[in-house]
Amino acid sequence: MSPAALGLVLLSVCLHAGWNLMGKGRAPSLAFFLLAIGCGALALAPLLWLGPSPTRLPLAFWGWLVASGLCQMLYLGGLAWAYARGEVSVLYPMARALPVVLVPLVSVGVLGSRALTPLDLAGMGLIVIGALCLPLTSPRALRPSTYLTPAFGFALLAAVATAGYSLIDNRALALMMASGYSSLAAGSHFMVLQALMTLAWGLPAVLLLPAERCRLTALWDGERSAMALTGVMMLTTYGLVLVAMALTEEVSLVVAIRQLSIPLGVLLGVWWLRERAAPAKWLGTALMLAGLWVVALP
Repeated sequence: MSPAALGLVLLSVCLHAGWNLMGKGRAPSLAFFLLAIGCGALALAPLLWLGPSPTRLPLAFWGWLVASGLCQMLYLGGLAWAYARGEVSVLYPMARALPVVLVPLVSVGVLGSRALTPLDLAGMGLIVIGALCLPLTSPRALRPSTYLTPAFGFALLAAVATAGYSLIDNRALALMMASGYSSLAAGSHFMVLQALMTLAWGLPAVLLLPAERCRLTALWDGERSAMALTGVMMLTTYGLVLVAMALTEEVSLVVAIRQLSIPLGVLLGVWWLRERAAPAKWLGTALMLAGLWVVALP
């Protein structure tokens, strides 16, 4: 991998962990993340004038985009509601890593993709065991009530939604490439269009939920700068990875290195937010990281 590609991926890792920590530290809510992604979309909207016009895209693409926006909105809501109820150093690794288990299972079971290898299954097993270790404060905490909590439920919603938009985005990007887009133009256009569609899904949801609706005025009055920065970080994270993939043939290595955001997120949660530094949390993080590398590398 070239130094430029490696640098872009590492910057993406920092930005991803960073915007999650900013969301957790700002009274996490769907309204905050939604307004943030809207600000990011407006800031990066000029990218839509680079490359082919979106009007040439087929109708099927817009159907996938609508579905992707719904999944992205559920992902942001799941993250926000999980962070409002638990530690980011526990919930961020779960939301980040569990889609690596869910996507292959859906691909094989529903889409008829290639069968999973024993190495894939071993890596996925490590991820699940690591996730089970994260919230433990002692061996006696290993009981159902530790996991049957609203925070874990919302983290699982974020993970399922991530798996959903990951599979959908793959289809949408393939249609863009077939319509004459380069990989970079497709990625830059899609991240802006997806953000706008997420906003279209999310605004009615925020207005219908009283707890979210009452936050809008306070967020707009006092958090505009933070929301704008968070939104640009959210979209730039995805864009940097797309550029890095275009600069190297070692795509699996890019995918693997991206997982460094997991230990970084845990470290920042413990150091910056003063969350618990239980030994099981570090063990779970290490197991999940090992499993992710096993799954990602050929």
